Amino acid sequence: MTAIDTSVLQNLGLNAGATEVDKNKIGQDQFLKLMTTQMQNQDPFKPMENGDFLGQIAQFSTVSGIQDLQKSFSQFSSAMVPNQGLQAAGLINRNVMVPADFLPLNQNGMNAAVDLPDAASDVKVSVYNGAGTLVHNFSLGALSQGVTRYQWDGTLPDGSEVPEGHYKVSVDAKINGESIAVKNYANLPVDSITFGGNQDEINVNIRDLGSRKFSDILQIS
Repeated sequence: MTAIDTSVLQNLGLNAGATEVDKNKIGQDQFLKLMTTQMQNQDPFKPMENGDFLGQIAQFSTVSGIQDLQKSFSQFSSAMVPNQGLQAAGLINRNVMVPADFLPLNQNGMNAAVDLPDAASDVKVSVYNGAGTLVHNFSLGALSQGVTRYQWDGTLPDGSEVPEGHYKVSVDAKINGESIAVKNYANLPVDSITFGGNQDEINVNIRDLGSRKFSDILQIS
């Protein structure tokens, strides 16, 4: 675009002494005035091509349209948060499945689940204490593909019971003759929900497990 004298800007009502933010932001009316002034003051021996003129208008319209679209999406996102909050509130006292390496063992036992990518001929669960010592391992047998819930009451083979607390759990599945580690999930009730610091993220507070993102939930029961 051809440079414009500051006096032209002043005639258009654009203050040359405005702040940096004002210099970088013009409205559509101001843009059209600038385009008109540019055409009036262009070099008659080197007139602006129609394509250049239309290109500048198209560029301005595109930027303006993107800004309007971004604003609309921002408003839409903000409007969705209360709706998600209402949905999350319906989870209170219902069991949800979330990924967890450490699971609580209490009077109700240890409630968990596995998600197998394929059918397994055997699934083995290993339980470790806080020091990393193996406390117990047991087999869930052959399982089909998908989600399977399981429970351990904390009883050892000799009839004794391990104390309540949090234990690390790892699960290995034998699939097509190969033993692979699979993801383990806690299956516990939701006590409450909270909003993130930016008010655009919802967390669920899971009993004896802590806070997890709403998006971490694999299944609800």
